[in-house]
Amino acid sequence: MTTRTSGADAEAAPAPAPSDAGERTRERLTHWAYLAGERVINALPRSLVMPVAVAAGNVAFDLAGAKRDVVRGNLSRAMVRPPDDPSVGRATRRAFRSYAKYLADVMRMASLTPEMAEQLVQIDNIEILDEARAGGGGVLVCTVHVGGMDLIGPGLQIHGESLHVVADDTTYGRLYEHLKQIRARHGLHLIGWRNLRGIFKALRARGNLVLFCDGGFRRGDVPVEFMGEATTFPVGPASLSARTGAAMLPVYCQRTPDDRFRARGLPIIRCRSEEPAEVYRATQALADALGGVIRDDPSQWYMFRPVWPESDADRRWAATALAAARRGEDWGRVAD
Repeated sequence: MTTRTSGADAEAAPAPAPSDAGERTRERLTHWAYLAGERVINALPRSLVMPVAVAAGNVAFDLAGAKRDVVRGNLSRAMVRPPDDPSVGRATRRAFRSYAKYLADVMRMASLTPEMAEQLVQIDNIEILDEARAGGGGVLVCTVHVGGMDLIGPGLQIHGESLHVVADDTTYGRLYEHLKQIRARHGLHLIGWRNLRGIFKALRARGNLVLFCDGGFRRGDVPVEFMGEATTFPVGPASLSARTGAAMLPVYCQRTPDDRFRARGLPIIRCRSEEPAEVYRATQALADALGGVIRDDPSQWYMFRPVWPESDADRRWAATALAAARRGEDWGRVAD
C-alpha cells in the first residue's frame, strides 16, 4: 500500500466512485487478476500458501532487475555493507520472499476470522495506545514497510481498537475500493491522501492514524540521519503532532520464524511546536526508532523506492540541510 503524509492540497469531499470507463485497461486487468488470485489463495490452507509465496518471491527477485538493485541499495545501508556484498544479496532475496508472503497474507484477509487473527498476531503492549492518548489527542502510528503492518489491524480489533490508514486512492480505483472494503471489516479504514478533512477528523476523535515514513528522499521534507546517512523523513508526523496534540508512536509488526506476526509500540514521541528545531528533533527521534526496527532484521524491509538521495547534488543538499537542522536552523532555507 502506497501512503503519503504531505504535499498536496486537500479535497474536502471523497473522490467519486470509480467506473470502468475511467480506468485504464491495465488497472482493470490488475483488479481482475487480484480477485482471481485472492479466491485461489483463500481456498488453500495457509500452510500451503506460504511455500508457494516464497517460490513466487524467488521468481520476482530473479526478474526484478532495477527494482532488485533499489532494494539491494537500501538494504546495504541497513546492513552497513557494500551493495555487492553476498550477504546483502541474500538479504535482498529474502526481502522479496517477505513481500510475497505479505501479499499472500493480505489476500487471505478476505476470509480471516477473529479467531484466526488471534492466533496469527501477537501485540506485546496494547496499553501503550492509552498512554499515547493520555494527552487528549489521537495517535500517529508511525511505521515502515517491514513484516506485515496490515495484519496488525485484525489483531488490534480484538482489543477494541481500529486504525485509519492514509492511502493513495488516485489509481486502481476498483481494486482500491475492494481492498478498502476488506480492510474495513478488520478495523483498517483507508483515507485518501488528499482528504485532509478525514485525517483531522480521525485525530480529533482520538483515533489511530497510520503513517508510513520510509517513502524516500524529497527536498523540502525533514532532513534526518537514517541508519548512518543523510536523507529526509516526511514532515507530516511532526506537523500533525504539533497541530493536533497527537502523539507519535513508532510501531512495527515483524514476521516471526513460524510465519506469525509480533507487533510492538516503541517509546512515544511528541512534537510541541512547528518550529524547525522542534520538528527536526521529533522527526530524528522517529528515524532513530524506525531505523532500529529495520536493522533488527533487514530482510523483512521491502521498500522498492530509493530511500536515500541518489545524485551528488541531492546528497550535498541532504548533508547541508541536516547540518543546519542540527544547529537549530531552518533547513528549508538551504540553497540548492
